[in-house]
Amino acid sequence: MLSLLLFIVTLTPNTAEIFTSMAQMENLVHLEKSFIHLLQNYVTEEEKRLTQLKLFLNEVSSNYHHMNDSDAAAYIANPVNAYLMLKRFNNEWRNLEKTIVENSRKEEFISNFERVQELLPSEEDYEGAIIALFRLQDTYKLHSSALAKGLIPGVKLGHLRPLNVGDIFEIGQFAYSNNDWHHATDWLNTALMHIGTHENQVTRDSVLDYLAYAEFKAGKVDEAYRHTKELAILKPNEQRIVENLDYFNKYLHTSRSTSRYGDDGLKDDSSAFTSDNKNKVLNAYEQLCRGEVRPLTKKEQAKMKCWYSAKDPVLKLKPQKVERVWVDPEIFILRNIISEKQINLIKEAASPMLRRATIQDPITGKLRHADYRISKSAWLSTNKYNFLQALEARTQATTGLDLSYAEQLQVANYGLGGHYEPHFDHSRENEDRFTDLGMGNRIATVLFYLSDVEAGGATVFTVGKTAVFPSKGDAVFWFNLKRNGKGNPNTRHAACPVLVGQKWVSNWWIHEFGQIFRRKCALDPNL
Repeated sequence: MLSLLLFIVTLTPNTAEIFTSMAQMENLVHLEKSFIHLLQNYVTEEEKRLTQLKLFLNEVSSNYHHMNDSDAAAYIANPVNAYLMLKRFNNEWRNLEKTIVENSRKEEFISNFERVQELLPSEEDYEGAIIALFRLQDTYKLHSSALAKGLIPGVKLGHLRPLNVGDIFEIGQFAYSNNDWHHATDWLNTALMHIGTHENQVTRDSVLDYLAYAEFKAGKVDEAYRHTKELAILKPNEQRIVENLDYFNKYLHTSRSTSRYGDDGLKDDSSAFTSDNKNKVLNAYEQLCRGEVRPLTKKEQAKMKCWYSAKDPVLKLKPQKVERVWVDPEIFILRNIISEKQINLIKEAASPMLRRATIQDPITGKLRHADYRISKSAWLSTNKYNFLQALEARTQATTGLDLSYAEQLQVANYGLGGHYEPHFDHSRENEDRFTDLGMGNRIATVLFYLSDVEAGGATVFTVGKTAVFPSKGDAVFWFNLKRNGKGNPNTRHAACPVLVGQKWVSNWWIHEFGQIFRRKCALDPNL
């Protein structure tokens, strides 16, 4: 009871869209464990009347056997575990009240549950978790059959909990209801393979019914006909199925003469639904996220150097390690620029203020949410948080830029499958140049890594085709603008989806004003 009350104190209305922040999802682990404790007490007193509840208790408790509170982050690092937990909160835990509403001794459980009812994950969280699984699949070329087993190829995970047939079927149904025929056929086929390997939560005919139509819409008419034929055997008296079988049969005979398949006249080519048909930028982005980077030429390798920076008096006693890892744009890694203590202070200050991250509308200049940026962020002012002053001084000394013309430090925690698709930090021509800030365009970016990431989460540059993988304590630094003040198109970059683990970052966006004598124009006007 005490642990539940303590958790309630830590929750705020900002917990909306919980799936966009792994830090807030970690809190749900503790909340769910508190719910388990309450439910255990209830079941002890009402065992004879609570057979149905006890079955649910055994299922959910199995996720936390041999698990300490310190294991919470590792548990939700597995995206399947994270999805299942959000599903339980959205479905099973919410429906629990209906199961016990007639029980005369329900008051204790219900009163405690109602305390946090408004702060629990929503339908949006549940759907966001499924979309995140799809994003991870597409970016890292994961098979639904592996995800269904709770496995990420090449990554060793603890606390494995496979999906059951009902879970797999629900994911397929979600894709189906959103006309996402590629993922629908994938997950429904996986559900079909699992029929009979688990308890019969889902019937074969129900999966076949969804699958056949999804395959037809995806242009896989041969498979749709084959599965409808099997469905007709299972349900010989259902007229709709008989008519569909006849329609598919005629469709195949008609379309074979033109080699056209499917509802939209698509060829029977599964590659139509892969990333190969996306635009070049997103295709390059996904390849880089998988580590498919362009190797350096010998000429480029000769320019990759590392050194100790100690020109500024701030750096005399402790020079800053700097590495140049790319040429255009020049990308520098500032090794161990931020300490463990500073990282913890930043996380501690930012956590209560985390809100869904926004992007700037290129036309209006206003901030808005976007599906291509899944994270929560907070802003920390150096004036308010004195512990940032030392980091600001060291960053200014290393970059040579005046950070009094920087925005507040943005701190971000990425959610389930959290990512930020290719974008520019600076405003381009015909876009609002941060007029509300009155400091000009963003001349440079300093991105601090506040955590390691077990898999995924790289920062990739889609033009140069290079990637920087998170390394706790390091920072990445680059100039967004050329010396002539124009934007460098090669700075388009992205944050890859977090596959396993948590990703914390912070960044300073440094603006043009105040840099006139710190980053001077070159003799060549094109530079």
